[in-house]
Amino acid sequence: MSRLGRAANRAADLLFLPPLDRLWLRRLRGKVLCLLYHRVDEPGREPFLDRFGVPPIPPKELAAELGVLRRRGARFLTYADLRAGRFPTGSEFGVIVSFDDGLRCNYEQGMDVLRSLGIPAVFFQSTAMRAGGELVWEHALYWYGAHPRLAPRLAELARQRLDLPADLEGAALIARLRDGTPVVRVRELLAELAERFDTAGALAAAAARLYPGADHLRRAREAGHELGSHGHHHVPRCNISPEAFEEELIRSAAALEQVLGEPPRAFSYPFNSHLPGDGEICGRHYLQVATVDAALITPATPALALPRFTWPGPHANPLRRRRWLCTGTLAWPGR
Repeated sequence: MSRLGRAANRAADLLFLPPLDRLWLRRLRGKVLCLLYHRVDEPGREPFLDRFGVPPIPPKELAAELGVLRRRGARFLTYADLRAGRFPTGSEFGVIVSFDDGLRCNYEQGMDVLRSLGIPAVFFQSTAMRAGGELVWEHALYWYGAHPRLAPRLAELARQRLDLPADLEGAALIARLRDGTPVVRVRELLAELAERFDTAGALAAAAARLYPGADHLRRAREAGHELGSHGHHHVPRCNISPEAFEEELIRSAAALEQVLGEPPRAFSYPFNSHLPGDGEICGRHYLQVATVDAALITPATPALALPRFTWPGPHANPLRRRRWLCTGTLAWPGR
């Protein structure tokens, strides 16, 4: 964006002064705004996730955001409410608060915020992310990529095994391995690194810090929150076969049913990665599917393509926060 464009974008924040709330709320009436967060935590507690993953939202910031919506009169819902036909009337607007991945901090710091505000939420859990297990492939990739001694070894091995360009390193290398490489090849690479450098213990310790136990999931449900599936291994659909994708759906549903005593009814695509025909596959195992396709939910929205707005990161000012909560975007209108 040009300097002039940035100035215009900053000026647009003024459209979200409190006296203009009524105009923006009119746009939301009779619809549902679904917000997506990934990690409720303080920056710096897990540096390797900060470096390569989605930035964390501190608990105070989450409380501030949801507090704005609560003061505006939002009717907070879950996907179970939509299944039961509890949709906002034309004089009110609905909000669904959702969390993807299923990190432990969401069930601790995140639930503390929800409890303080009396708000239900939906936790989409990747079932391989569990206490007592191993780091899933994505987080192991981040761990190696941020390790001062092993990051060069990761880059060297990736070039040898995958024939990658010699100048590909750092964040660009991680992105290529995560987003543009078959997951089976990445797992082979990670297994070789773990064996060569004896990192299994360190990776298991990181998993124990990051991932929830079965009690976390049960407490969330007992507190009135909904548990959905985010697949098992948190793999991008574009990097696996249709058969492997369906196996992810089946395995995750079975794991959640074992913990909660009932199967999940909603699923969200890891990385928002989906291909034509995936809705039909998901529909064999779930009643609802969440995307991150940045639109409001209306009564006509297909249950197997329910859009959400993902948190864009720390806000430059309070008006910028109000802007994202009203529109789901920080871009200048028309961009």
